Amino acid sequence: MKLHRASVGTLLVLASILTACGSPVAAPEAAPASDTVSPSPTTRVPRHVDQSDRPLVVFDPCLDIPDEALVEAGYDPQSKDEDLVAADYHTFLMCDFDTPQRQYGLGVYSSNITFAEEQEKAKDYSTPIEFDGRRALLEIPTEGHCAVSMETGYGILIVSRSFFPSRSDQNVEEEQCVGIEDTARIIARYLPEGQ
Repeated sequence: MKLHRASVGTLLVLASILTACGSPVAAPEAAPASDTVSPSPTTRVPRHVDQSDRPLVVFDPCLDIPDEALVEAGYDPQSKDEDLVAADYHTFLMCDFDTPQRQYGLGVYSSNITFAEEQEKAKDYSTPIEFDGRRALLEIPTEGHCAVSMETGYGILIVSRSFFPSRSDQNVEEEQCVGIEDTARIIARYLPEGQ
């Protein structure tokens, strides 16, 4: 199940990357080293810093979501699976979690692609929503998968869930998004102030 969940999360991220690659605003020229934005002395250096002039990804789902928040959302903090997309023109910091007993997998993706880029990528399977005062999208890319993508000060935060039915009589269409906004709200609490 973990491979399936991870591959769907990877597909979502790859779709964002491919869309960003084809978008005229997605791949700005790399800034010279002297023009690269540096974190302040009190800011943790992100796991990956790309070579673009996009903002630093200041929220790392693998480092900034406390265990108690994951437990509150119903996920096992010990199942953490850390990843990133190391590209020169944008950053995706990714973290996945499992809850086999609830038949859900959670993927949290933090990126400096723009909300407009995410809107364009997901236009065929998303609905605009407002999420705690932020512009956001409710995305249903494939059966059994649901995500909330929200605008942040540095780009976007995607909270994506995979639903694995445990019985043949379960209605995937009705259940795949149940509770996703609550989970996203728990995760969003830990975004840095102003983001």
